Amino acid sequence: MLNKTPNYDADVLVVGSGPIGATYARKLVEKNLRVLMVEAGAQESAIPGDHKKNAIVYQKDLDSFDHVIKGSLHLTSVPTDSNLAQNRSPISWSTANQVVNGQNPKDDEVTNFPAHAVSRNVGGMSILWTCATPEQHPKLERSKIFSPAEWDRLYKEAKKRIGTKTNVLEDSIRQQLILDVLGDHFQHRHPAPLPLAARRNDKNKDLIIWSSASTILGDIAEKGTGGNPLFTLWSQHVCEKLQINEVSGEVAHAEVKNLATDELKIIRAKKYVICGGAVLTPQLLHASGFRSERTATDESECFRLPALGHYLTEHSMCFCQVVLKKTLVDRVKTDPRYGWKEKMAKHRKKFGEDSLSLPFDDPDPQITIPVHDLHPWHIQIHRDVFAHGAVPPAIDKRTIVDLRFFGLMEPRESNYVTFDKDIKDAYGMPQPTFHFKLSDEDRKISHDMMRDMQDVAAVLGGYLPGSEPRFLPPGAAIHTCGTTRAGKKKDDSCCDEFSRVWGMKNLYVGGLNVIPGATASNPTLTAMCFAIKGAEHIIATTTHKSARL
Repeated sequence: MLNKTPNYDADVLVVGSGPIGATYARKLVEKNLRVLMVEAGAQESAIPGDHKKNAIVYQKDLDSFDHVIKGSLHLTSVPTDSNLAQNRSPISWSTANQVVNGQNPKDDEVTNFPAHAVSRNVGGMSILWTCATPEQHPKLERSKIFSPAEWDRLYKEAKKRIGTKTNVLEDSIRQQLILDVLGDHFQHRHPAPLPLAARRNDKNKDLIIWSSASTILGDIAEKGTGGNPLFTLWSQHVCEKLQINEVSGEVAHAEVKNLATDELKIIRAKKYVICGGAVLTPQLLHASGFRSERTATDESECFRLPALGHYLTEHSMCFCQVVLKKTLVDRVKTDPRYGWKEKMAKHRKKFGEDSLSLPFDDPDPQITIPVHDLHPWHIQIHRDVFAHGAVPPAIDKRTIVDLRFFGLMEPRESNYVTFDKDIKDAYGMPQPTFHFKLSDEDRKISHDMMRDMQDVAAVLGGYLPGSEPRFLPPGAAIHTCGTTRAGKKKDDSCCDEFSRVWGMKNLYVGGLNVIPGATASNPTLTAMCFAIKGAEHIIATTTHKSARL
């Protein structure tokens, strides 16, 4: 049984500690608003929300980071395995209709979103992300909800807060080499360094500091410097429900449970910002009584959001890995333009037994070919690590390049997620069920993209055995958008241009789920733009609260 503790007050309650929640918190604290941030997961680093790839062990051996990713991601909905149930021993317990660890007997394998996962920890997905922060294509991707000038302003601030740069890897031999090769074959498509939220370590230039929620929070969350008394972070606290005042159209309070003690805490704030991600944000709204037209079964449910959970959008995605051509590796030894010869000579002097002669500390390349009118997909040619991209230990990773292509997908109301009143997830919240299908146009773009990936791969090298071109399952990019999309009217969106939920005076949503349009590029920077706009609206409409937490 839950024990109620005394009430807590704040100017703003922020649910979720990823980069979007951090953007809200930082801007609000800068304007002297008292912020309470709650996060269901634990704080797993000394610096709240720090990128785990900043640990030296992973910079020395990138592929060992794979187990960190696997341990941090939790599948959202897993259809029960009917084949396993059919073939079980007659003396064994039936495995059908199980509802533990995300297993969902109501999820159809055909329409499921199988690779979607969430990361419950302080920092959210930013503790393991690639740090790729491109802007959206102004015509193919970017919403018209803001003017071009406003988008420019918002992107400028977002880049400054997350630390986006294009010169972090400018001294990488492989990056220079691959850019040259791509320029020879695809110059009209403008291959370029991938914008990265990262910087070189001031004390050791061989190390990279990867940005995360901690970068945005900065000193307001640093315990070593005392932090900022206006900011409080509660980890391992799940927000279970928002209590809505039907008459005033406001959130009256939030019910937050301490997962370690099972205490229920009642949080009262002037404004509430939900930044739980593309599934957990609509999940909390559903648990609080909001319904789409498709899921409203009781006319007494008065908090109607027709688009809630709908317009679920994700890139299609294809992937392969190539071993660089011998001619390209040999070119490094002879090309006089970039000072490679001196670097390799220095390496050979120290490591004469190394047949490759490419410095061990040569930074991994991070290159993009941007979305294009004739090629509506975003391309990353780089070295990074995910479960689908780990390189076998016996392979020299300096010769490997990953190709990840992200296809544009138009939002459709018929792609959506619902929440079950009977089945609960591991945190006691309504279990999500997906209803997702690619359209014929989505498939056409995906197959055009696959052919393009093969063309690009051919100029770089041959396929790494076991990593030949393949499509990845829906949700693999973990860039799900649209489930609480912003818009101009309630019929096809959940919130206005300030990310304020329709019909509510003090409830805001943040995250990729707010992005309303088609996406191919990595969406985090764009989601930060919406958060900046929302935070500015909160600042302009909120008076300070003097009570301490």
